[in-house]
Amino acid sequence: MPWLTENVPLAGRRELSAWRSLALATWRDVSAASVPAVLEIDAEPMLRFLERESARAGVRVTMVHAVGRAAAEILRRLPDVNCLVRLGGLYRRRNADVFFPVALDEAGEDLSGYVVRDADRKALVEIACELAEAARRMRLSGGDPGYSGLRGAGFARRVLARLVLRAGGLVLFTLNRWSPVLGLPRNAFGSVAVTDISKFGADWAYPPLLPFARLPFLLGVGPVVDRPVLAGGTWRVQRTLRLIVVFDHRVIDGVYGGRMARLLRDLFADPERHFGAGTPA
Repeated sequence: MPWLTENVPLAGRRELSAWRSLALATWRDVSAASVPAVLEIDAEPMLRFLERESARAGVRVTMVHAVGRAAAEILRRLPDVNCLVRLGGLYRRRNADVFFPVALDEAGEDLSGYVVRDADRKALVEIACELAEAARRMRLSGGDPGYSGLRGAGFARRVLARLVLRAGGLVLFTLNRWSPVLGLPRNAFGSVAVTDISKFGADWAYPPLLPFARLPFLLGVGPVVDRPVLAGGTWRVQRTLRLIVVFDHRVIDGVYGGRMARLLRDLFADPERHFGAGTPA
């Protein structure tokens, strides 16, 4: 293993419009530039597809896996969204890697996470199997050893963790360099995060974008609810997914937000065509 290498694989700097340059100059970090949005998506085609895929493969494939695969497809089809903010500019990532939080205990008090690399090239069943195996390994080992040094509740430990994260963010993302001597995982958060908020018992929740992770957006998978819709002059009950999107306004504006929303609805309307047999695996 080389002692110093690239942290995030990058494909070059994105050409900036005047507005994008202004956005980067206006908001110092993602804490100030985060914008939440709510999408309500017809979930019925995807629910039927997930049921068929689970029965076919003998593996439980869930809405979280589906949203993660859809997020990877967004990154693949809209490469200007898949950017890292660094050195006052936007740099395109080469890979579509999706981060999933993982609960390490039944109470959900101890969390870790796992990145599915190149998720845009993997089938839903493959993502489900990979995540299940990664979660099993982490629960057996007690979590990700890369973050073991940050555990603990002491004041000195918390101050040290804050300093480590700030220095780590500078080296890992601003300079885009990684070394095993840092004691932190390489490219630990991938390109986008997908988290299940349906378990919280709340109708709505807006997960924060972590400044340290440098992600352009995240997707919160809410509950599937019954919602009345008017189709062809007739009201009917539709199974609807509540999807929370939180994005970095320095990277994504309303134009790209609209493209992302249309693409998500298209993917969910015909999952067999986009994610079925014959798609990347």
